[in-house]
Amino acid sequence: MRLQDFESRIATAETTADLWHALRGYFRDTPIQRVAYMHLPPLGAPDSPGMRSEGFPDGFEPEYMERRMYLDNPVLARAQRQVRPVYWDEVEDDELTPRERAFVEEVRAMGVGFGVGVPVYGPNGRRGQCGLGFREGVRRLDAATLREYWQVCELAHLRYCALVLPTLELPALSRREVEVLGWVARGKSNGLIGEILGISSATVDAHLRRIYLKLGVFDRISAAVRGIGTGLIHAEA
Repeated sequence: MRLQDFESRIATAETTADLWHALRGYFRDTPIQRVAYMHLPPLGAPDSPGMRSEGFPDGFEPEYMERRMYLDNPVLARAQRQVRPVYWDEVEDDELTPRERAFVEEVRAMGVGFGVGVPVYGPNGRRGQCGLGFREGVRRLDAATLREYWQVCELAHLRYCALVLPTLELPALSRREVEVLGWVARGKSNGLIGEILGISSATVDAHLRRIYLKLGVFDRISAAVRGIGTGLIHAEA
């Protein structure tokens, strides 16, 4: 499947299942034998991490999620930190933490072979990664192919976000509550927020009590985290 055809196909995808089918279809008849897509919502978001995979050993996907193995995946961590695709065998054993080493040993025992982790990024800090496992005999991709695969994964992730975000139940804050929460996220006190917005400290406190109730939290830090995670405010706001 050409990149242009893939773009057209995912643009009309109405469900995440349609999107996954398109992504898997793109990699058919390529050097890629295994495909996994991991979605990692930001801290404070209402949804949980999710995964789809094909071509990996039976039971790998549910075990990976149930045991939260992604927290110990060194390829995922390094690809996110370096903002570039990371080949699975780039991670040196002497760089690993004990938990990461245990993860690598367990995955190697499954015989998944070689591959590359491709980081992807979306709105409001919604990141993820595509794990692309190579067919036998493949250890590296040429630069142009790797760039195209990275683009395909990023396009798929953005479409996933576009499909999922409207389905999430997000709290509704008033304009003033959003303003107050934005200043709370900047670390301002109630008194300073009142001066900035031209309202009393008591009024700020009343707004905060309503914000806590709507967000289901009990303190300022949790409110700020939830506000950023749900996209109600932005980290730089």
